[in-house]
Amino acid sequence: MRWNMSWGTDDTMSQTKHITHIDSLRGAAVLLMVMVHAAATWNPFQVTQMSLLAYIVSGLGGLAAPLFVTLFGWGIVRSQLTMKARIFQALFLFTAQILVNITSPHLFNPFTPGVLSLMGLLTLILPLFATRMKALNIQPLAITTTLIFTIQILFPEIQGVGEWSDRVSDDSVYVIGSNLFFTGTYPLFPWIVFALLGATISLANSEPNQTLQQNRFTKSALIAGLVFCLATFVYSNIENALWAHPTEDAYLTFFPANPAFILAATTGVLLIWTFIQRYELPFLSSTGQISLTIYLVHFIPLSLMNDFETIHQWGLETSAVAVLLYTLAWIPVSALWLKQWPHVNFETILKRIRKSL
Repeated sequence: MRWNMSWGTDDTMSQTKHITHIDSLRGAAVLLMVMVHAAATWNPFQVTQMSLLAYIVSGLGGLAAPLFVTLFGWGIVRSQLTMKARIFQALFLFTAQILVNITSPHLFNPFTPGVLSLMGLLTLILPLFATRMKALNIQPLAITTTLIFTIQILFPEIQGVGEWSDRVSDDSVYVIGSNLFFTGTYPLFPWIVFALLGATISLANSEPNQTLQQNRFTKSALIAGLVFCLATFVYSNIENALWAHPTEDAYLTFFPANPAFILAATTGVLLIWTFIQRYELPFLSSTGQISLTIYLVHFIPLSLMNDFETIHQWGLETSAVAVLLYTLAWIPVSALWLKQWPHVNFETILKRIRKSL
């Protein structure tokens, strides 16, 4: 039995360890995260790109965290964690976030909130939130998304207007708290939407081989999402404006995550889930089985090689190839790792610690 980052309890894994496509989804999510961090380190796109290739690469990278958080929501509500276990898991994730920050000083400050600290918060609040609203026959995803979109439109300043340095700042307890909940890279508001998407999928009680139900609602959501993406893409080109960009003035922005990005990312997550559920992609399974380990370890080589682009005078093409090779390398590395050292990983360590509680 293996614990996977953000899906992690022994009870959860006892239900999901034979679902090949879930492991593959986790593998895809962590590889996309690796790609995003490698691209940020070697900076393959230093200027604004409006080509189709740039949109494809950026789009896949932009789906890394949404898929990650959605899978977290799917797994955590299926678990039977006690409050003591939830507190331990949250503390573990907060500690892991600090370790990630320390090993990546070129990207983060020591106490910068990130995706792991977001998951720590969600570990504490999501199970109670989702199950209580279900018991009251309330749809948490629809209501919460509507409320968040309304606040974003009426009060856009709540998510901050600062540069990257502001979003990763840890200058004070107030700043850390603000970035954790509202103004950081992955704040609880509005990223809880993706966790609730995963919780909604999980609470639908699908068959193991079809965790995402392919019913009329799912198909309608996909069609509506694709129409929205296409319409905004075409309109942005007519207006000669950016369609999507992490920080610049565009229709879809990642920092902060605006309503258009959330809708587009939700569509992307559903598409990836549907595709991998259909074809399983078992070559990604080993990567998914040690996704926590890969996520924590992949920052170390990036930190050691963070100035390679400058030292070796890499151009755009060389940087892009380096990002691709570094990302794909984790597929055979994970398979070899599980074969040679099946118990030498953070998943096993966490499982043993939890058993001792």
